[in-house]
Amino acid sequence: MRKHRRRPRKNTPHLVKVLDAETGESLGRVVDITADGMMLVTDHAYDQGHIIKARLILPVMVQARTDVDLEAEAVWCKQDSNPSYFKVGFHFLNLAGEDGFLLEDVMQKFNLVG
Repeated sequence: MRKHRRRPRKNTPHLVKVLDAETGESLGRVVDITADGMMLVTDHAYDQGHIIKARLILPVMVQARTDVDLEAEAVWCKQDSNPSYFKVGFHFLNLAGEDGFLLEDVMQKFNLVG
């Protein structure tokens, strides 16, 4: 797998859940994240190019918000060491300016920016 990442990812020790923005069902949890994308551990396998509409639940309230809505495209998917789960790399597509800044604030607060 070739590296296309512009920024180094940072593992997060915080539980950051990702929900389906339309149904509220859990899509998984964030393992690492940048302002450009994230890796989830999930029980769903995603084909490359699959687009999700998700709600990222922030570990703390930032700017009076507890979540960020986003769209992301699956760029890779592989089975986790636990065969019941998958690791999926997503690239953020249209993170609105305000939500992008909010995510950057959270990453700064938790020293997740490389």
